[in-house]
Amino acid sequence: MAKMMQPMMREMMNRLMKVTPDHDNDPTYKEVQDFMVPKSSGHPFVDAPGTFDKEMVPRMTEEGMTMMGVKVMRMSRVEMAKQEAPHNKGITWEKFAEHRGYACPGFEPKHPKEGEAVPDGKILSVDGGEPSTLLAEAKKLAAASGSAKVAICFDAITCPFFRAYAAEDMFKVMNGVPMLHVYIREAEPCDIFDAGGMHCVTPLKMKRHIPWHKTEADRAEAAKDTRTFMESFMGKGKVKMWMDTMDDSLEAAYEARPWRWYVIEAESGKLVAATGLAPFNMAGKLRKLKEACSSGASAKVQQA
Repeated sequence: MAKMMQPMMREMMNRLMKVTPDHDNDPTYKEVQDFMVPKSSGHPFVDAPGTFDKEMVPRMTEEGMTMMGVKVMRMSRVEMAKQEAPHNKGITWEKFAEHRGYACPGFEPKHPKEGEAVPDGKILSVDGGEPSTLLAEAKKLAAASGSAKVAICFDAITCPFFRAYAAEDMFKVMNGVPMLHVYIREAEPCDIFDAGGMHCVTPLKMKRHIPWHKTEADRAEAAKDTRTFMESFMGKGKVKMWMDTMDDSLEAAYEARPWRWYVIEAESGKLVAATGLAPFNMAGKLRKLKEACSSGASAKVQQA
């Protein structure tokens, strides 16, 4: 995507994913669920990008995003169409429930809360090195940076919001807090869940199609693509990228899909702040991260 298009895409996409009419704070799980599944809050289902229903017609192609009242983007899931059933049906309720389960009505969040110690777990090198653990690497990064805090960034380049502007916007408010990046299960793999229909077409199409990870090598390749992408605005050699194991244990513990960023106190491992379900109400997410990092690499979390 040309850099000159970024402000326009940010405005259109943020408007599309603002899920609350009366505020722009980072939304709760319930607010996201009510937006994505309108019937759960007593509202009628309107078949449109970002909304789902158990009786919805599968989506293979759709129109979305408006400029001056005119729809300007045609989204098509061309790689899903090439697959066998059920993937060749496109986006269905079952696909939504499998890949965006945290946004399904009734799901209760279990992720770490502010002031709590965050879970640890194994992480894998994307370059073939020895494995490590999340908190060991977080502490190592914080110590090397002279920082009391560190951000744990669960990334996913196939989310069009993430690569269009969200990743760069979040980086810009981190105020020098070091960032440990962990690549997780693919957000919108082209072959089985091209959720936004923008993986293979539109100005936000991927340079390389990324399918569902079947092996550690698949995940490492996607992680390295993401590292290169993030270096374009963070600087060459500035992105510390690891990846989750193939059982997705860290993703599950942090409820990180499609992507999510946490700020923790490095020494104690206690949570300072975390963004909510993505990519909704980005203005609220940025405020939350900016506040958590307002003192830069100092300031300790309040005890729970």
